Amino acid sequence: MPEAKVVGPDDVLILSDPLIWSDPRFHTRLLEGLRKEGFAEETLVALGDILARNNVGDLDGLVALVGKSGDEALKAVVEHLHRIAQFNATCYLRDKPEKTRVIQWPNNSKLKADDPGHYFDILEDFPCRQTHRFITRDTPIGSAGSCFALRIAHQLQLWGYNYVIEEDDLPPDVPLDQIQGTNYRMAPARTGTLFNVVSMRQMVERAFGEWEPEHILSVDKGFWLDPFRRVRASYKDLDGYLEDYQRHTDALRRALMACEAFVLTLGPTEAWKFAHSGDFTSVGPWKVEPTLVRAHNLTVEEHVEELERLLACYKRHRPGIKIILTVSPVPLDKTYSDHLHVVEANAISKAKLRLAADQFASRHPEDVFYFPSYEIVIYGTANPWESDHRHVSSEAVGRVMAMFQHMFLKERTKLPYSGHTDEVAPVSPTMMGRARQLAGPLRPHLGALRRKLGI
Repeated sequence: MPEAKVVGPDDVLILSDPLIWSDPRFHTRLLEGLRKEGFAEETLVALGDILARNNVGDLDGLVALVGKSGDEALKAVVEHLHRIAQFNATCYLRDKPEKTRVIQWPNNSKLKADDPGHYFDILEDFPCRQTHRFITRDTPIGSAGSCFALRIAHQLQLWGYNYVIEEDDLPPDVPLDQIQGTNYRMAPARTGTLFNVVSMRQMVERAFGEWEPEHILSVDKGFWLDPFRRVRASYKDLDGYLEDYQRHTDALRRALMACEAFVLTLGPTEAWKFAHSGDFTSVGPWKVEPTLVRAHNLTVEEHVEELERLLACYKRHRPGIKIILTVSPVPLDKTYSDHLHVVEANAISKAKLRLAADQFASRHPEDVFYFPSYEIVIYGTANPWESDHRHVSSEAVGRVMAMFQHMFLKERTKLPYSGHTDEVAPVSPTMMGRARQLAGPLRPHLGALRRKLGI
């Protein structure tokens, strides 16, 4: 074992020493940091020579000396140091209320008492720094994604914005002003809910002829079910399916081509794919032949890759498309994890989605804009949930849409949120609930028999 080095007072470098810029030990550390940042060795040798030969008092003194040298490489090094020093000295400085608003966690009680001009209430403010107000009432816009996405789609239509509809499922007896609380007109074409990012990429590629879904069907509760579209079938036989298949593909292409802006709402990372093809489904595995599908929990990297493929395909056919990307605040209803509680699984799912959205948006600052609907529901709404503590309340959606207007709509007159009726929790077990209790462990077998019989 090596003998321990004896450290004395002279071996301790005092970083606050006013003479530190004259200390060779400081020079060594400064140059080593720059070396690890990739600056050329010959430039660092020259900088070390300047530090050793001159009585440099501080960074400003070094900047002045190097400026006189005329050496551009040395100038680049000291400018780098100057930028770092300026950032480190001011990044947490709350010199203006607007900076306090975005860098300090809101609802700070000390600020409310000591400096109320710098106090911000997250229940009244929006958790965003930038706005991208490029949407007018004439801008063709569409959306797709998880179940939360329909709230955005419905409100844009109720506000009278140019929400693209190329495949309309709104019944004649349902007025447009009563669309909230229904599943009608949740997307420009009848894609249904697309829970995972791969299904969203497949949707875009299908629209532009770069992916063709297999012709496979199942039967659920007496209805034909296309595993790539989570919608109630509008056909009753195979001929009807084939006609609907082509009709939907054509409508999807028209819809995506018409849009100038498209909102994507990322849903769960827990997904299901067909083992033989790798194609992902947006319906539960119990609704298709279970031997054909595999559980797959998508990673951050896979989300970014899928979003890149989606954007590349969309831009090949619609070069000017703008993507507004958001994360659904709705928690997982269930998890297929065999070792995590559903609350833990949900936290991991949301973290992966949020990180993937940030990485993807940062790569495309001119084309992709992150919309923090997840954040305003979780942190910026007093009563964010319906009675089931899972679905988003009318109050929360109102906050989301107010922030959507703040960030993306040119119109500055405050637009009203139409609202939707929150679900009411049942006060007693339903007949179906009692039947499930009586069935107990036989439920999976009875379900399989029901699906087999098509009832």
